[in-house]
Amino acid sequence: MPIIVTTASTIVSFSLLMGVWFEQQSHLLKNAGWPEWLAWLSSFLLVIAEVALINLIIMLVLFGCVQSNIFRAVLDDRGILQVLKDENRLRGRDLPEPNCCRDCGHQILFLVARIPLLLVTLPLNAIPVLGQIAWVLLNGWLYCWELENEFIIMSRELHHCTEQLRFVCDRRGAFFGFGSAAMALELIPMAGPWIFFASNACGAALLAETFFKENYNFDGRTWVSKTVVPVLP
Repeated sequence: MPIIVTTASTIVSFSLLMGVWFEQQSHLLKNAGWPEWLAWLSSFLLVIAEVALINLIIMLVLFGCVQSNIFRAVLDDRGILQVLKDENRLRGRDLPEPNCCRDCGHQILFLVARIPLLLVTLPLNAIPVLGQIAWVLLNGWLYCWELENEFIIMSRELHHCTEQLRFVCDRRGAFFGFGSAAMALELIPMAGPWIFFASNACGAALLAETFFKENYNFDGRTWVSKTVVPVLP
């Protein structure tokens, strides 16, 4: 379904934007004093970015639950999910099970935060190469936060945005680095939604493992809390 949907949305959005908006964009850039060749090139790059943005929104709304399931599967394979389940049982509660409606609501909530930033910074794409790099850097950290949000709640019990933002700011290098790379890969036409949409969920789980290692060590078989004081015989 992701392949079918993104193929259709790419063809339709690219055709409409090239037919309706491409020439107007280039005229706006020329009227702003850009050389004609640069205005046409930049307008074409803007159309590509706009198509990618449309695909990104469609993928997150319709298939965000797929990323969540992949993310949990990797954590389960690494033995981290079981540790989190055991910790929560000790506190008298269970980890929430995967839920399509909840995941969709989570994606929409983050889109409400991401779309204004994506749109405000979209004109950067008019600058060849450097503009695209700046765009994914400015928007990638928020995408990484979206991918890691569930883990932050499960592992640190940080439910409020201000608490999570403090967690993100303390690890801003990781969030900017991974988020910008993940977003750039997903913006590749066709291949981005088909391949990297899923693989980025795996990468986000491995990044979550590095955060998990802040409080745990792996002894080769199990995870051991760094706060546990060993009992001497």
